[in-house]
Amino acid sequence: MRLGIDVGGTFTDLAAIDDAGGDVMVEKVLTTPEDPWLGIRTGVERLMSNGLRAAEVSSVIHGTTLVTNAIIERRGARIGFITTRGFRDILYFGREFRYDIYDPDLVMPEPLVPRAMRREVDERVAADGSVIRALDPNAARTVVKDLLEAGAESIAVCLLHSYRYPAHEELIRDLIREQNSDIAVSLSNEVLPQIREYERSSATALNAYTQPVVHTYLYRLHEGLRALGFDAPLYLMTSSGGTIAVDTAASFPIQLIESGPAAGTLVAALIGRQVGVDGVVSFDMGGTTAKSCVIKSRRPLINKTPEVARERRAKRGSGIPVGVPMIDLLEIGAGGGSIAEVDQLGLLRVGPRSAGARPGPACYGLDGKEPTVTDADLLLGLIDPGSFLSGSMALDRTAACSAISENVAQRLHVDTLEAAAAIHRVVTDNMAEATRVHAAEVNVDLRGFWLVAFGGAGPLHAYGVAERLGLPVVVFPKNAGVLSAIGLLTAPLAFEFSRSHPSELSALDRDVVNRILEELEQRARSLLRDSGLDQDVIIERSVEMCYSGQRYEVTTPLPEGQLDAEAPARLKSVFDATYEATYGRRLSTLPASCLTWRVLAKGPAPDHWWHTLERNVAPPSLLPRSKSAIRRAYLPGHGQLDCEVHARDRLGAGQVVAGPALVEDGSSTAVVPPRASAVVDSRSNLIMRLAPATPDVVAAASAEGSSC
Repeated sequence: MRLGIDVGGTFTDLAAIDDAGGDVMVEKVLTTPEDPWLGIRTGVERLMSNGLRAAEVSSVIHGTTLVTNAIIERRGARIGFITTRGFRDILYFGREFRYDIYDPDLVMPEPLVPRAMRREVDERVAADGSVIRALDPNAARTVVKDLLEAGAESIAVCLLHSYRYPAHEELIRDLIREQNSDIAVSLSNEVLPQIREYERSSATALNAYTQPVVHTYLYRLHEGLRALGFDAPLYLMTSSGGTIAVDTAASFPIQLIESGPAAGTLVAALIGRQVGVDGVVSFDMGGTTAKSCVIKSRRPLINKTPEVARERRAKRGSGIPVGVPMIDLLEIGAGGGSIAEVDQLGLLRVGPRSAGARPGPACYGLDGKEPTVTDADLLLGLIDPGSFLSGSMALDRTAACSAISENVAQRLHVDTLEAAAAIHRVVTDNMAEATRVHAAEVNVDLRGFWLVAFGGAGPLHAYGVAERLGLPVVVFPKNAGVLSAIGLLTAPLAFEFSRSHPSELSALDRDVVNRILEELEQRARSLLRDSGLDQDVIIERSVEMCYSGQRYEVTTPLPEGQLDAEAPARLKSVFDATYEATYGRRLSTLPASCLTWRVLAKGPAPDHWWHTLERNVAPPSLLPRSKSAIRRAYLPGHGQLDCEVHARDRLGAGQVVAGPALVEDGSSTAVVPPRASAVVDSRSNLIMRLAPATPDVVAAASAEGSSC
């Protein structure tokens, strides 16, 4: 057995999988923001009461939004920052770039390190790694003492060109350890050994800012699981879709920025491979946010220049650079708990404010008073108030009605049901439009792509998103509401390392590059061995390249083996093709440059259990017949309809569901609109084909309304 734990902003999802038989146990509980371990413990204890035995669990894989939340909410450590003389204000000046040149009220993110906690040391290293001025240990010792006396809880060290010459940073670490052996220390040559000082400084500061928080959290999680009888190793999901050991995660928390959300994308990519579709859009709508990812050629797109804590959600450059590669997730402030409000202009807005786990939507009965998307979906009849979370949490329809009526309907002078439908439409429109823009930014034509919908609220809104994007098919995986927790168990052990070595391709020193690649590979293999994996290791090598003089690079795969005399010509050809696939054209006559070399080492994906699902899916003839049920529901875009209600666990392989219909399981509800039909495939996926759009389908919803 393996156990996956995904802590989100509203819910904590858990999944335990038997690798031998393919049996899956799932649980969903409210997150406890004040102490996430309390919610985790509740979920684990429920699984144990249903038959999970701690002694049979071979590994625990965890995904969390802790790092992202700590940065956004500014709840990290008080950190000191040590840099080369003259670079004290690099975190403030950044790139000297305005992300919106027409905004007179433009706001840049505030540096994580206040100026009073930044210090300089007198040293200098040239771009080629040669020492121009050696570091004075006595002067550096004084700087360290000053920061410790100022109350630094963690220290980030980022010296000029340390990716070429790390000795000065390592000496400062030794000096810090002399004075305080317990304080967290982040060195830029370990966190992000790459060119570009601002990005490297930012990544190192982010790592130092979250280190103490993550260390405390992971220690509490590890000790808590041991107290419940779990002796299995603990792993953490990384933002790029791999898993790493807990010790590595505690040292480099920057790897965990999108830890939880990345997991569901891995399952969406796996489903795409299984159904034979090259292009998939994963759509994960939970309680706090919605996230989409474009999966092209059956692999999620990777963002090499991600940001966190953006001042403007849709504006690149308005956040803090992360530096480490991440699955390219588009995050929208639109989850089940997103708050709906009417602004001063009389316009309806939904999100990004969220009711979170507490007080949560008004219908949760936890003293929430503001209307949310979940309240709207409940009033529309899309959610059964008695079967929410398998009946463990009854929803208050009257409270939802009051919240929407008082805060939205009366201010818009419309019926309460119409107000609920408007909330549903607005949030669906926002998600579809953001996904369309994002696809255009990454040069992807979504025609022919399938949508894989999951998360507690994703299946409710998937049909509307697909209709607006013109996607023909929507896939609802089994246990869609907790799919990210299941996705944690499909991620391989993986470590990626990089190092900048700028060079014109025509003047490439192959011996130096081969040595760099070998060192990076050995470092990654060593960590895999420490995590218990010594065989079946997959090595993927790449280099960041651009046409000489360009500012942005394209990740270009490297051939296997040592770079020989023919390598530059072959690499130029591969780069031209990669550039064309990214930007739609190639500039073959121009010379190319190489910047950063990367090595990814990973084990095999532990998704063999997924194939056992096929033999575990019973045909309809072997399943107990569910009672026929009809529920009146309002489907925005289609009006009020009588919908058949189906229990997901009573649908067998090959069974067809004709719209309008609602398919319920313990963690989510899938909506099948009119003129659409869905069929259960051999792996329990509910695959819905939408009818071609017609004017009556895309028109505004029926004006029919009713009181609560």
